[in-house]
Amino acid sequence: AGHASEFETALKAHMDYREEKGDSRHWDVYVPVTGDKLNRYTVRSCCKPWAEQDSYRAWTREHIGNHFNETVHPHVESYSHNYGVIDTENSHWGEGTEANYVGVTTWDVKPGKGAQADAAIAEMSQLAKDNNWSRNWSWSYPVGGSNQVTLATPYKNYADMAPMEESFYEFAKKHLKSTKKADAMFKEFNGSLSNSYYGIYRHNKELSMSHDEE
Repeated sequence: AGHASEFETALKAHMDYREEKGDSRHWDVYVPVTGDKLNRYTVRSCCKPWAEQDSYRAWTREHIGNHFNETVHPHVESYSHNYGVIDTENSHWGEGTEANYVGVTTWDVKPGKGAQADAAIAEMSQLAKDNNWSRNWSWSYPVGGSNQVTLATPYKNYADMAPMEESFYEFAKKHLKSTKKADAMFKEFNGSLSNSYYGIYRHNKELSMSHDEE
């Protein structure tokens, strides 16, 4: 508490340092704009294979050293570190997608319902792709902890978050040509998941690594 300015200055300095050292990863910073813990920062990089983790860790030890601990750490209250697996087959992000904000929904997968959840996600995603659903989205699965699934939706601005004239349920009914089939698909999805949580995050470009190369 009370270290926000110092923290951001230190984090930006550390990002610049990593760029100068030739970091092979691009790190982006997101901050919550909803909820009751607005002093949190998510630093994220995507997407690398597991085999790359070892070489990247070795590179970090050799080239980055204790720079983070010496600059950023004194201003941090607590940390958490997570890996996630992106479901690229069922996601549809698209090249050049503007993600100035990201809406993130996380569900708990009910015990014994993992296969049902996977099948429902695949069915809904394929329907959206085949019929050009206008939103972009990304499914992912956290590694470790409880069994969960996360859906991320990018937004250009707040206006982009407004409810669409046609909900996904109405979209599904139209393209399945059956209310019964749409209801069955949603029943499979909702029946496999519980305890959803939704949050909105802003992409803090000032603290993220430069996008000049993109």
